[in-house]
Amino acid sequence: MWRKVKKEDLYATLSEKEVRVFGQNEAADESVIEQQLENTVSAVRGYIRSGRKCRMPNDETLLPDMLIAPAMDFAAFNLLKRFNRNPNEARTKSYEHAQTLFEKVATGAISPEDYGEEPEEVVPATTLARPSFRRRHRLLGRQHESGI
Repeated sequence: MWRKVKKEDLYATLSEKEVRVFGQNEAADESVIEQQLENTVSAVRGYIRSGRKCRMPNDETLLPDMLIAPAMDFAAFNLLKRFNRNPNEARTKSYEHAQTLFEKVATGAISPEDYGEEPEEVVPATTLARPSFRRRHRLLGRQHESGI
């Protein structure tokens, strides 16, 4: 299932200490968090496009469920850097794991779920003629090749 990413998804991946950091900075500039979420969704969709293994919706705000949690780890790491906070070891490992997962999606090693139903089979409106081939007669054969 594909769905929109919400701020609640981001806060669900944060530790208590990170929630306090984000709460302090969110009051100052809420648009920074929203912009980071948009950038993250765009980046993840770019990885999915690179893999060319699944159908994607036209709505540029949707992500598959399987990639939302790693995308939020990715966004949290970038936001902590933006707020001049050093990410802890657990946050850094989560970021690296998310980055590895996205690279596998981009190479096609992992394929996220397709969006929507199976496409309808395309049935041609007309029947095309089949090509026909005729054997050509040789002008020269072995008996004409002397001295070779």
